[in-house]
Amino acid sequence: MKKVIVMYGLPASGKSTQAKLLEKKYGWRHFSMGEKLRALIESGSAIGLKAKNIVENGLLVPDDIILAALGPVAEQAQNTGIIFDGFPRKQEQALILDKLLADTGAKVDACILLEVSGETVQKRINSRLSVETRLDDQDSAIVKNRVDVFKQESTPLCAYYETQNKLHRLDGEKSIEEIFEKICEIIETL
Repeated sequence: MKKVIVMYGLPASGKSTQAKLLEKKYGWRHFSMGEKLRALIESGSAIGLKAKNIVENGLLVPDDIILAALGPVAEQAQNTGIIFDGFPRKQEQALILDKLLADTGAKVDACILLEVSGETVQKRINSRLSVETRLDDQDSAIVKNRVDVFKQESTPLCAYYETQNKLHRLDGEKSIEEIFEKICEIIETL
């Protein structure tokens, strides 16, 4: 069963955790836009340097950088299935993704929205800082900006997937296991 799943939610809502569990269970590729962007930044490439200033200020990365970061994901979606983590972030990117996938005969099967409070985001980011050193997590003003940008962009993106009956809202405050069980229930109905 090859599926294309979009994991969506605020920073630290649990997208990566759930995507990794799905990857393990179903054998689909986990594509984390955040990890890909961090790798580009660490590479010191021209596109990485351009992304660095944007990411460090908590802004959304422009579509030209996103397209460069995507690479061969459409073929992977068709061949093995894929879980997108942190992409798309806005409706325009969802349209880009749909076109990329359509060129290979694949499509987004579901968008899983993990809903969490701002307090939970801050608590999880603080906890994450003790084990990871993400530049975009280290400054509370940048984190707040990321949350504000998410809130601005989430309404049109959620509406886009909702009109296609692909949006599934889940309580991201529940335990990892409870959330994963609900996601698997959704996937089994696709």
